[in-house]
Formats: sequence, structure tokens, C-alpha cells
Amino acid sequence: MRPISLLELVASSRGGGAVHVRDLVTSLPQERFAPQVGMPMDGGNVLAADLVGIPFHQIDMARGVPLTALRKVRQLAVSIDILHVHGARAALFGRLAAASLGPRRPRVVYSIHGFAAPHYGLLRRQAILLLERAFAGVTDQWICVSHAERAAVLATGLYDPQRVRVIQNGINWRRFDCSKRTGNVRLAIGIPPDAFVVTTVCRLFRPRDFPTLLRGFGITLEVVPGAHLVIVGDGPERAAVEQSAVSLDMARQVHLLGMRRDVPEILADSDAFVLASQGWEGLPLTVLEAMAAGLPVVASDVGGTREAVQEGETGYLFRAGDAAALGQHLWKLADQPQLAATMGGLGRRRVEEYFGVERMAAETAALYTLILARES
Repeated sequence: MRPISLLELVASSRGGGAVHVRDLVTSLPQERFAPQVGMPMDGGNVLAADLVGIPFHQIDMARGVPLTALRKVRQLAVSIDILHVHGARAALFGRLAAASLGPRRPRVVYSIHGFAAPHYGLLRRQAILLLERAFAGVTDQWICVSHAERAAVLATGLYDPQRVRVIQNGINWRRFDCSKRTGNVRLAIGIPPDAFVVTTVCRLFRPRDFPTLLRGFGITLEVVPGAHLVIVGDGPERAAVEQSAVSLDMARQVHLLGMRRDVPEILADSDAFVLASQGWEGLPLTVLEAMAAGLPVVASDVGGTREAVQEGETGYLFRAGDAAALGQHLWKLADQPQLAATMGGLGRRRVEEYFGVERMAAETAALYTLILARES
């Protein structure tokens, strides 16, 4: 039998969607699947060079609907078995292309990666749900990355529950190891070797909640004045975050590093991980990566985050927007390093057991095979 041909389409090289695609295509059994990747090169943390042996197509899916990108997706889609779209923007391009092919279209799988529609204003929410209703006929399967995300999707009443499957995110946890702390990252940033360092890795845009993060960190500084906050990532809110750090008189303790490809090293030089979100989350890859690095996690209790973080065991969850709780959790970890180390060790074991990329790839491969068998 020939391998099943796939096109994995994602609308940005930045963030978790691109990392997910990279890890998926490099983990699928090569004898059974022939994946290709379509993605922009927009300065993100995933490069074409990371996809060794995987055909790569640069497709720039900017705002609007560029016809060049749509034509390129259509040309690729006509000769594949399965088109797997990741995120709302790629889903728009991919499903438009598939619909235009009529009976020649490939099977279409849509991984949602964070269901944002319920958190938008009325008009935008209605527009998104209208598009979903229109494209339902060319979507053979939806994948949600957490059970919380599936519940939010089904609550709209627009989706067939039989075609909405949960495949929780998985990561290559072997890339992360807190025992490899070198101190080099701290030295380069100008952080003392004995300081308490809390790190966040995310796109500087919604649903991230930087006002809560900075206010909470300020509460930590009142008790742990030598603490430092490291922010890895970039996005439209960077200037606002920098200005807020200045206005809150913590510019010396807050370090914005921008996009980085040495995240494992940065996490290894950290003492705790924080993720403040307001609204929606799928199952954040950066939370899994921090747990794999042996860090305790302090995160907003939104979306599927609690499916990874066990309250009081591998970290702490706080109500979205509760800066006081965020700050208290951080200074407790700073005050009790043995507790932080115990939580980090339990988190590492949890990721190894439940959130490995091999499990995610195997479940996705089984779904691909099922979809083709269902349609034959």
C-alpha cells in the first residue's frame, strides 16, 4: 500500500500551532504517511529547516484572502488524501480550497487549537459561527486538543459530536531538562545566579493577560524583591508590556527577550513558570514544556490548562484576572524551594506519562486511517 498523503496547513510559524505541526509530521510513521507542510515564514520559532525530509511549501496567509495563497493550497490539495488545517485562519484557506475542488477534494481535518469564538463580541462571534456552519459539509473531522475545548465547541450546537474528537497535545519532552542549568541565560540577561526567576513563554497577544501577570509579579516583588520575570515571545502587545513594566517601576526586573529558539535553555535557568490568560486556551504547549523542564507551573484556570496542571501537586491554578492569587503562588514557590522542586519533578513525570509526542502522533495517525476507511 502507498503511504497516505497529507498536507498539514498552519497560518503562522509563530506559536504553538507551528510547533504542534512540526512535532506531528516528524513523529508520524514514515512507512505509512507522506506528510507535507504549508506555512508562512513570518519570523516565528519554527523554520523550514526543522522539517528534515518533509516537503515544505511557503504559503503566506496574510489578512484578507490572498488569491495567490488560496491557489497554492488548492493546487496542493488536489493530489493528497487528507488536508489537515490547524487554527481558524488555516481552516479558512484550506476549506475554501477543498470546497472549490468538489468531489475531487481530500478529506479535511480541522484542529482547533483554542476555541476563541465564545469570547469575541457578538458580531464577530456570529460571523465565525456562520463560517463554521457553511464549512461543516467539507469538514470530515474536528480535533480538539483538550476535553474543555471539546465541551466549548459542542456547547454552540453547531457540531456533530461524532465528528469532534479529543487528541490532547503532546510534546517531545526529551528536549527539556532542568538538570542542564548552566547559568548562561541568566548571565546574558544580567540576572544574579541566586535570584528567583519566573518565566513565561507565549505570544504577546490575546488571550494572554499581561496586566494580571505584571500586577501579580509586582505582589511577588513586595515579598521577594530580588525576583525577576522573563518574558519570551513577541506580538502586538510588546510595546504595551514594556511601558507597563516601566510605569509599575519594575523595568529592571522584567526582561522581554522576544522570539527565541533556545527555550529549553531558558527554562532550565528558571525556577518557576507562569501563564496568565484571559478567555480561552486549548492545552498550552508552553505549560507542558515547562513541566517537562521540571518547573512548577502557576497558570490561569482557563480552557484545558487544568488537564495538565494538577492543583497543589504540579503547580497552582488561579482564577483568570486574579493578580493577588498569582502573586501569592509565586512568592510561596520562592519561599519554599523544596516544594517547587517537588512540584517540578511530579510535573516532569506527568508529562512523560501522559503528554508525549508519540502518543499524540499515534492517536492522530489512527484517526487519519479511520477517516479514510469511513469514506471508502
